[in-house]
Amino acid sequence: MAPIAGLKEMESLEHKTIQTKPHDLTYSYYLSPNFRDKQSKDTPTLVFIHGYPDDAFMWTGAVPHFLKQPFPFVLVDLLGFGGSSKPTGSSKVSQYNYKQQANSIFQILDQEGVGNNVIPIGHDWGSATAQRTYLYHKHRCQGLIILSLAYQIPSAAPFDLNKANEVTAERFGYPQWEYWNFFTAPDAPKLMNADPMRMWEVNNGNFPSPKPEEKGRDIWMREMFCTPGTMREYVAKEGRYKDYTVDLKPYAQNKELQQRYLDRIKRDGFDAPVNYYHTLANNTMLKDEQELIDKPNQEGITIDVPMLFIGQTGDWVCRTDLMEDARKQGLLKGGCEDKVVDAGHWVLYEKPDEIAEVILEWLGRKFGGKS
Repeated sequence: MAPIAGLKEMESLEHKTIQTKPHDLTYSYYLSPNFRDKQSKDTPTLVFIHGYPDDAFMWTGAVPHFLKQPFPFVLVDLLGFGGSSKPTGSSKVSQYNYKQQANSIFQILDQEGVGNNVIPIGHDWGSATAQRTYLYHKHRCQGLIILSLAYQIPSAAPFDLNKANEVTAERFGYPQWEYWNFFTAPDAPKLMNADPMRMWEVNNGNFPSPKPEEKGRDIWMREMFCTPGTMREYVAKEGRYKDYTVDLKPYAQNKELQQRYLDRIKRDGFDAPVNYYHTLANNTMLKDEQELIDKPNQEGITIDVPMLFIGQTGDWVCRTDLMEDARKQGLLKGGCEDKVVDAGHWVLYEKPDEIAEVILEWLGRKFGGKS
């Protein structure tokens, strides 16, 4: 099997855990070498936050680039993933909300003596968590970097999945959040646990459009995530996907990368991770969001530090144009640079070197280091 690029460097990081309050949840995290020695008021501390259904090892391919730089960094296993706690059950859903996660991340940073010079860096659900980590701890942050998922403006309006899909179908031509109907279904974890390779294929498949006007563009994510019923059919091998297996993108054919994913899912399952969808669909965060909205002068919803947004051309859900919503409302007061990479949603597996270079070039201009 071909080795996973950066795995040796990833395994050289110091792995630690912490019991966070108030729920006594274990959070697993990794520190760059000589972490405390590298800390300085003049050098930001980077906090890398993965998304669904990944863990801290998602950043493996990028780690070697950051080890060559002066920035101390932390890689976090979000709740439900890797070495962190995996609470399940309806009474535990609220433990996955943004504020709880943000506060737990800062308990990690406090334990490691990190000052008020943090830059959260998040992908997918990690992007949403990084955004709220900044909003709930503005005085501790110097910048913000988000990948795939654009800024989610705080809202106290109850989330209505059907309405959200109606609105996005009208706006984009397809229901952006259709796949939530599968992830929030009672039997979804059981179906995904039964054949985790099918979910690897859902996330990393390649299907060029047969429509001439789409010029061979990969539409697999749109088909799986934004077409009613297709994700369930593919995972369960039913209906139109009963006897069909999609071709994988080149990076996803790496057997070692596949095996690490399969071993992790077979060990941990999807029962805990789907709670990210339940916590928003069940509206567990409305009070927290209202508190942000109620702060004077939009203090709770503006981004007042330099910000970098990295989108991907092949991401049908986390569209590259959605930063415009916050920009038009004047909420990006610290300035936001947008970079678009020719890749799919799971860009840290597909193009880790390019993502690291984009981040480091921006950090170099804004905060010193690589330029």
